[in-house]
This record gives sequence, C-alpha cells and structure tokens, in this order.
Amino acid sequence: MIEALKSILKQATHGRSPEDLEAEADRLALEQAALAAKADEITARAEELMASAQMRRDRGDRIGAAIFYAEAITLLRANSNTTRELAYALRHAADVRSELKEYAVAGAHIEEAIRLYRSLVMSEEATPLDLANALRVAALNGERQAHSAWVEACDLYTDLAITTATDECAQHLECLKHHNEVSKNLQEPAA
Repeated sequence: MIEALKSILKQATHGRSPEDLEAEADRLALEQAALAAKADEITARAEELMASAQMRRDRGDRIGAAIFYAEAITLLRANSNTTRELAYALRHAADVRSELKEYAVAGAHIEEAIRLYRSLVMSEEATPLDLANALRVAALNGERQAHSAWVEACDLYTDLAITTATDECAQHLECLKHHNEVSKNLQEPAA
C-alpha cells in the first residue's frame, strides 16, 4: 500500500502545485488511517466471536462454538495483520470440529494453524507452546479419526464374521482405548 501511495504521489507531482500535492498527501493519509481503524474493528469483532465461541464450547455447545469460530476465521482472513489471531482461531476451530467428528475440516484447519505457528515461532511472534498446542490438536484429531475408523471397521468385520480382521481391529482399539476419556476432558496446557 505504501509503495502504491509513493507511486501515485510521484506521478502526481508533475505539473501540480505544492498545495495540491499536500492536499493529496493529506487525503491519502486519512484514507490509510481509516483503513487501519477498520482493520482494528475487524480484529476486535473476531476476538469477541472467539470469546463467544469459547463460552459456548465450555457450556457443551460445540456446534454453536464451531459457527462462531468459522465467522471469526472469515473476518481474520480478510485482515492481513492478524496472523497470530488467525492461527489461534484455526487451532480452536480444529479442535471443536474434531470433537464433532468433522475430521477433514479439522485437519485442514489444524494444518494451516501449524504452518502459521511455525512461521510465527521463527519470527518470535508466537511461542513454542502455541505450536505445541497446535500439534496436540493435530494428534488428537488423528486419534479421534483413527478410533472412529477402527470402530466402524470392527462393526463391519463382526457383521461379516471375519474373525482375524475383527481381532486386528480389537488390537488397534486397545491402543486407542484411552481416546474417549483423555481427549474429551483435557484442556490444552498453559504456560
């Protein structure tokens, strides 16, 4: 945006009076300030939506939380200065979507959040804890998806009376038996 302003001003200087140039510079500065204010308003609204989403999630309303997180993500994507907030919203939305068994959506959200957090940690705009929390959500989503797939496969093999396949499913489900209790009840660790 700054480069565009410089270009416009440079082109506009040919044949214009200093007063005209000063007025144009003032107009462009005011425009830039208005855009910055609007961006701040968008960020504030997204933060309100994320707070509402967390309140709904705390009350057990995962669908409502998912809707509020989705709206916050939409707003934050429109605002290029909110990378950390976007990563945060994506991480929490991914966890909610995973709990709702929407594994593909959760996977897409958490992959983007991890990518953003990796770059933010490199530039020291986020902490390793932020990245660890995102990786935790990715692992939980994978566990939930695997558990769901093994349960479905086991039911089908049982109906088909294929004992060796049912036994294999049982072995994998044994490895994931903690899934339902652990991943439902723990909140992400804080520093």
